[in-house]
Amino acid sequence: MKASIIGLIGALVIGGAGGFMAGKKASTSTSSEEVDDARSARRTNESLLSYSSARSSDSSAKDSARRGPRVDSAAEAMSLPGQNSRLQALMDYYAGLGPSEFKEEAEKLEELPWSERIMVGYLLFARWGEEDPTAAMAYTKTMGFAGVFVKKTVVQSWASKHPQEAADYYAANASDFRMGSMMGGRGRGGGSAASVIAMEWARQDSEGAMAWAKSLEGSDQSDAMKGIFRQAATDDPARAAGMLSSISDDQARESAQNTIAREWGAKDWDATKSWISGLPADQQEAATARALRGLADTDPAAAAAEIGTLSEGNDLNDTMQSIARKWGRDDPEASAQWVIENGSESSQSDSIGSVVSSWASKDPAAALDFVNAQPEGKVRDSAASSFVIANQSGDIGQNIRLAETIGNESLRRRAIGITATAWMRQDKEAAGQYLDTTEALNDKSRARIKRFAEGGGH
Repeated sequence: MKASIIGLIGALVIGGAGGFMAGKKASTSTSSEEVDDARSARRTNESLLSYSSARSSDSSAKDSARRGPRVDSAAEAMSLPGQNSRLQALMDYYAGLGPSEFKEEAEKLEELPWSERIMVGYLLFARWGEEDPTAAMAYTKTMGFAGVFVKKTVVQSWASKHPQEAADYYAANASDFRMGSMMGGRGRGGGSAASVIAMEWARQDSEGAMAWAKSLEGSDQSDAMKGIFRQAATDDPARAAGMLSSISDDQARESAQNTIAREWGAKDWDATKSWISGLPADQQEAATARALRGLADTDPAAAAAEIGTLSEGNDLNDTMQSIARKWGRDDPEASAQWVIENGSESSQSDSIGSVVSSWASKDPAAALDFVNAQPEGKVRDSAASSFVIANQSGDIGQNIRLAETIGNESLRRRAIGITATAWMRQDKEAAGQYLDTTEALNDKSRARIKRFAEGGGH
């Protein structure tokens, strides 16, 4: 089994949030809850797209011997013990379906618990998109808002076999994909539909993919170039850098350049730095920031040591957040200290939250000591809020006392609200009395939190 399946399983932890996908086929309106769920689904989709694409590129998958338990339904697969076994059984089951059977399977998604629908659904539509993409696309149009996000799964599987056909469909139906892009469907793992098609095409025919990308305009061209150069840089970043001269559009070339920088930075920082030094002076900062984020994927401490190469601004802020988040997973203490010693107060406050969240899950006592040692201000507020939210299994009284010290009203209200909701489940009377009497909240916030904590919604 491919090692990437382990990362896939990690992504599926948020499957419950994305479970909205099925069961809303007739919906014509979009609630705020659906929007939030869609963002979570999109992030999981990006991980699933990468795995299912690699899986679907194996032309012998359908005829190969089954490596997992034999099942006769998706529900039966999901009843197996162990996530690996479930995934393998699902893929084997879907590999044995004929084109006429996929619609019936899609209709059965509503029978599954919400926490299982996203995994089953994306694997199903990835396979359907490989076998009968036009039918799969037609079905997504019956799914309401959720169908917008499934379309990219289908188009990637389509492009993995027939990229020209997928490109032609996209050209004729580009507006169908716009909502997914507006909802943030341009993440690094999956990208927009144009990016996905181009990346799959480049795996088979880089010249054909490039010709198609050049025929596009605006953001579609830029996204397609990103897909092509992401694939090229993954295979050979130096060769990909040599291809840049073939791009005449300045914006598309710089976008592809930054994509190469990120991929190359993860592989060979010294070679990447040398290449960046030869770029136009006004483009070096952006490329360096992307390269450092790539380096952070493999060695966040090394990336942290190079942060001084960036000047104040969005590139620095975004790069610090990326490094801090990744370093914080393994060594939150070192990451937190680095954040405090670098950047502006704004970049520090933006970066410290993810570090403290990781730290609180590993060593809450040490994380709390760190928070309490910070002077009043934006950084401490961000750290304190993150600690309280991450430490919901800890002492409620401690969390409440810390939340009350947060200076930022919005962060304070959120930290108290989340904690009070958990407290209400344990001791409704005590939590209610606290909310009625605390001076850490104004009357409007107090009433809003009580409604939410008591199950009355927003």
